[in-house]
Amino acid sequence: MTPSPWPASCVPAEGPAGRPLLLAAGVSVRQLAQAAAREGFSLVALDAFGDADTRAAACRWQRWRDFDAATLLAALDEAARAGACGWIAASGFEAHPDLLEAAAQRLPLLGTPPAAWRRLRDPRRFFPLLDALGLPHPPTRWGEAPTDLQGWLLKDGGACGGRHVQPARGAAATRRALPYWQRRMAGTPMAAAFVADGRRARLLGVHEQLVGLAQAPFAWRGAVGPLTMPPKVSTHIDTALQQLVPACGLRGLGSLDFLLGADGTIALLEVNPRPGGTLQLYAAQSPLGLHLRACSGVPWAVQPVPQVVCGVETVFAPRTLHLGPHALRRLARRPWVHDRPGQACSLQAMEPLCSLNAQGATAAEVRAQLQRRHAELLELLEAESHEHME
Repeated sequence: MTPSPWPASCVPAEGPAGRPLLLAAGVSVRQLAQAAAREGFSLVALDAFGDADTRAAACRWQRWRDFDAATLLAALDEAARAGACGWIAASGFEAHPDLLEAAAQRLPLLGTPPAAWRRLRDPRRFFPLLDALGLPHPPTRWGEAPTDLQGWLLKDGGACGGRHVQPARGAAATRRALPYWQRRMAGTPMAAAFVADGRRARLLGVHEQLVGLAQAPFAWRGAVGPLTMPPKVSTHIDTALQQLVPACGLRGLGSLDFLLGADGTIALLEVNPRPGGTLQLYAAQSPLGLHLRACSGVPWAVQPVPQVVCGVETVFAPRTLHLGPHALRRLARRPWVHDRPGQACSLQAMEPLCSLNAQGATAAEVRAQLQRRHAELLELLEAESHEHME
């Protein structure tokens, strides 16, 4: 008899075509929706964009902005009545731990518990934990700013995406939920994608983070990987994960952000206790099934698969743009374009427009392909803009 591809606890929760039913909520859940479709699940999607890919992959999409509590809780109640076995928190809940906790009371949260989110995102608790475990991180302060701000960054533990990170000297006076200062260090921004069951972790892979936008030098805009790491680096990563998982009760998919030094040392930056924006880099490993097995306490293991280097990059509107039906059709003809708007729309400068993907034999090949596709897309948008103005 062929074993079920999903945990037994999810089997009774059936959506369309008899597939197990889940709900996912966050700023964007496109990659979770597509993972669900690939791996045999039905997914109710709540996010702010409702792009064409999400609507095509999800059994139902509902617009959800500004982490409106009433909308989320009502959707969870409805999903519970429909027999959903649980829900998955995606990006954005870092700033809303109370909502995360309230939502977990309506339908089981399939992932890291809310209490662990609070510990991981609060610098007053997370960095002392790293010190207690003997894990390396950049010099970090909270409560009182360094006397000399030169060489320091100002961050917010309640934010995600990197736009909140600014050089401390001259940083904009914006409100931050959990502000802290961190010494700027040399190194390549990296992340380790993992799955955990509260006791142990298994590495899915390591990828390089693509960062930097106009007016936001540390904003996340994509990733390239998985990449082969030297044994020394792999050992450092595994040591950190095997200590952090039981200390924090991490469950399901997550990522560990770190700086990789030229000498092979690492400095930990943060833990994201949720599926992130790089899920598609690990599609061959059936990450959603791994997530659910690890959360449900059934046997699970990460199976080795051939490593193909992949890339994903978010494209932001270079200026105010109007995307009409013709532009959307031209985007749809490019299979490497994702997160396409579902209907004609206007975008302000630096709003996310879509994302690109690429793959190749090496990281350099993938980066070059992303650059070419980015340039092609911007050229297309400029042409559409001129036609619209005429």
